[in-house]
Amino acid sequence: MRQIIFKIVNAFLFISVSAFGQTTDFSVTDLDDAYIKEIKFENTELSNRIKSFPVAVQYKNKEAGQAIRDKNYERALLVAMQLDSIYPENPDIKNFKGKMLVKMGNATGAIKSFDEAIKLNPKNKWFYINKASVEADNNQKEQALQTIEKLNSLFPNWSIGYNFKAALLHALGKNKEALSAYGLAIGYEPISALIATNRGDLYLLLKDTEKAIKDYKKALAIQPGYTTAKLKLDSISN
Repeated sequence: MRQIIFKIVNAFLFISVSAFGQTTDFSVTDLDDAYIKEIKFENTELSNRIKSFPVAVQYKNKEAGQAIRDKNYERALLVAMQLDSIYPENPDIKNFKGKMLVKMGNATGAIKSFDEAIKLNPKNKWFYINKASVEADNNQKEQALQTIEKLNSLFPNWSIGYNFKAALLHALGKNKEALSAYGLAIGYEPISALIATNRGDLYLLLKDTEKAIKDYKKALAIQPGYTTAKLKLDSISN
C-alpha cells in the first residue's frame, strides 16, 4: 500500500533537490508530463520569490543548495535552521526545513515545520502534499487524509490532490471511495496519464482487468509513450 501512495507523490520530497528544495531531477519514471509541468511551475514561482529575499538569505540559500548537491543533509538542515532564525516568518524556509528534517528521519519535526509553512501561506498546494506525504509514510494515514481534505477544499479542481486522496483511501482499505476519488481526479486539471494509470492499477488489483486495460489505454491517449502505462498494458497482453 505504501508503494501505491508514494509513486504518485511527492517529487519535492523524494527527488534530488537544490536551493530551498527546488526539484532539479525529473528522472523518477512514474512522473508524467502533467506532474512535471506542475512541479516546474512551482519551481519557477519559488525562484522568483527567492530573488526578493534579503541578500543574507540568498547567500545562505546558495550554501544550502551546495550542501544538498554534496548530499550533506545534516549540513543542509543546519543551514535551514540558520535561515529560519534569520527570516523566521518565511513559509518557503519552513517548508525547506521540513524537507531536511525528513531527510534526517525526523518525521515529527518535519510535520511541525510543514504546519508552520501552511500557517504562513495556506495557499501553497505543495506544503499540504509535503505534510501529507510524511504523515502517510509515518503510518498516520488518517491524519494524511485530513491534510489532503483541507488541500482539496482550497483547490477543488486540482487533480493531483484527488489522486493523493484516492491512494490514501486505498491504503485505508476503502477501495470504493478510492475509485470515486480517482474518477474525480481524472476529470480535473491537469489531465494526467499517471492518474489514469493509478486507477488502472487499482482495477487490476480488484481483478477487473477490462477496466484496467481501458485506463491504461486512456493514459496512453493522454500521453502517448507513457512508459508506466505501456508496461502494464503489455504485461496484461502477454
